[in-house]
Amino acid sequence: MRAPSLKKGGHIRIIAPASPPNLRSLTVGVEKLRKMGYKVSFGENIRKLKRIGYLSAPDVDRARELENAFLDDSVDAIFCARGGYGSLRILPLIDFEIIKEHPKIFLGYSDITALHIAINQKADLITFHGPMPAVDYETIPEPFLKFMMDFLAGETTDLTSQITRIVGILVEGNAEGKSAGTNFSLVTSLIGTEYQLKAHDRILFLEDVATSIYDIDRYMAELWLTKILYRVKGLAFGDFTQIPVDEGPTPSLQEVIYYYVSNMKKPAIYGLPFGHGTDQMIIPLNARIKLSTEEPFITLLEDILD
Repeated sequence: MRAPSLKKGGHIRIIAPASPPNLRSLTVGVEKLRKMGYKVSFGENIRKLKRIGYLSAPDVDRARELENAFLDDSVDAIFCARGGYGSLRILPLIDFEIIKEHPKIFLGYSDITALHIAINQKADLITFHGPMPAVDYETIPEPFLKFMMDFLAGETTDLTSQITRIVGILVEGNAEGKSAGTNFSLVTSLIGTEYQLKAHDRILFLEDVATSIYDIDRYMAELWLTKILYRVKGLAFGDFTQIPVDEGPTPSLQEVIYYYVSNMKKPAIYGLPFGHGTDQMIIPLNARIKLSTEEPFITLLEDILD
């Protein structure tokens, strides 16, 4: 299912389905969107200080805020203010029929991965991994932000123009499938639940932050033991930032990943500009794409917006 595109002057609703945003940082992001010509409004939990520790509001309030954003016919796109923690807790409280009946652009990353996977599978809606206004807009290069808004307006579909770095090859080849991901911790946290990633025919995008090499090894082993690695069509790894330094001999991150993917005989690339770094490409999720270990690395194979 495709959402309508976001034209210049469109209405963006910012919500906080996980942790509370820093209001000063959010102000910077909102001003940038408004200067670009967009109307911006806030969900119920942005300014009402109903915080519970690391959560922006009680679980039921965060679920209702998400549903209300989809129900509001004046809203053209829903941007998550930030990730953090808490998306997992609201999954059972969401009425996915509301999302099916009111499809909209939904954008975020990090902890928002839980919502992406659930919405992709329960509502079959194409959603978007992309930079969030309370986290990234202060530091993200202007060309990335402009490209994102042009992309959401349907003015371009060239994902490779965001890739200006050298991309490493883990396993050579090409594959076609539906995109999925992106935060590694959240992908593995859903294993064993009704929201677990349905890996068949998927191109899996993975990134993480402040995660040790041991944890990445554990996550890769979980994907291997649950046969998810065998079911996906290909893998694309992004940025792994703020990796803690472990005491004693430790393999590199690339060595750990290569150990698991080298015998898969499925294409795998490393180093795409997505994750918790300053470069933050937009990735449509639940969209049919082609992954290649040669340029262009990512190619859209279907329309993603109406």
